[in-house]
Amino acid sequence: MFLTLAAEKGYDVHRNTLEKWKRFQRAAAQNWRLADYTDPNQQETACLQQSFRLYTLALAGIPELGAMNRMKEQETLPASARWRLASAYALAGKSEAAGELVFNAPATDATGSALYGSPLCDASMVLETLVLMGRTDEALRQAQEVSKSLCEESGFSTQSTAFALMAMARLANQVSGTLHYEWALNGKAPAEVASGKVACTHLLPATGQGSVLIKNRSEGSLEAALITRLQPLEDTLPEQAQGLRLQVTYTDLNGKPVSIDHLRQGTDFTAHISVGNTGTKDLTHLALTHILPTGWEIFNERLNGTASQPACTYQDIRDDRVLTYFDLKRGERKQFALRLQATYAGVFILPAVQCEAMYDTRIQARTRAGRIEVNP
Repeated sequence: MFLTLAAEKGYDVHRNTLEKWKRFQRAAAQNWRLADYTDPNQQETACLQQSFRLYTLALAGIPELGAMNRMKEQETLPASARWRLASAYALAGKSEAAGELVFNAPATDATGSALYGSPLCDASMVLETLVLMGRTDEALRQAQEVSKSLCEESGFSTQSTAFALMAMARLANQVSGTLHYEWALNGKAPAEVASGKVACTHLLPATGQGSVLIKNRSEGSLEAALITRLQPLEDTLPEQAQGLRLQVTYTDLNGKPVSIDHLRQGTDFTAHISVGNTGTKDLTHLALTHILPTGWEIFNERLNGTASQPACTYQDIRDDRVLTYFDLKRGERKQFALRLQATYAGVFILPAVQCEAMYDTRIQARTRAGRIEVNP
């Protein structure tokens, strides 16, 4: 799908690669039989895979109508597969068949999609199908649900986000008109903008204050958004604990507690990080970020073969930080230890240690940032 869309946009995609992919997909689509799958979960996954395969073939301009018609006759197609197959028919110019497939069909299955599924991903596929079928009024209503889910910024994957943005972009390209407006910053002479694009961006100077005047000269509505980005000179954010309990302690190499506020240069010590699940459900795809002060260095025990295997899915040890990824069952707590050395003399910022669920911003914890000193 990605390579097809990239080629459509004018990017250089090797023709032989696409041709081999088309041959493989067409053969797989023609040989697919639902009877080959006996388990209900396998059947649901297989249906979504086949419908998506047929969708990508139609997207590439070679719809496999025979396989599409055979799949259309299946009586137990899940909702997600129905909408994907309908989009394949719409791309092939068979709007009537697409409409029959999704007549009174729900937007999602009761159990959710079996393959990389989420309510946002399913809703986005429905939105794209409605756009392809030319059902603009229904698409606009569906877009409100997708937009609401995106604004919540919780509990969806990169794949769901990508499908949502792609579907919204399809809708925007279909329904948006030309932009025609005037804008002025801090009372300056207004600049007139006329564009056929869906959106325009204007970079404002970082003055800290001011006013922007916008006058819409088009016949349709115009939405303006002011987006600001900043990086504080000093991290003054408080500790947080939302669904996680995060504790960081330091000991010497004998296990005795040590204060890190003032360390002698050359001191070896160990950081102990404890992360506990305080919620009511299992947590997956947690990311623990431990950034060190500039005056400290990591003693990477992997280099001399003495490192013990941490209780994590993956751990990336870099020069100035350690990134750890793991899961936590309900009520479970995991500990991670890291040997360090106070290497360079001076006063340094101690960054906050952070842990968060990668796909759910509601689950996060962090310590408070501070300052440490390494004495010669």
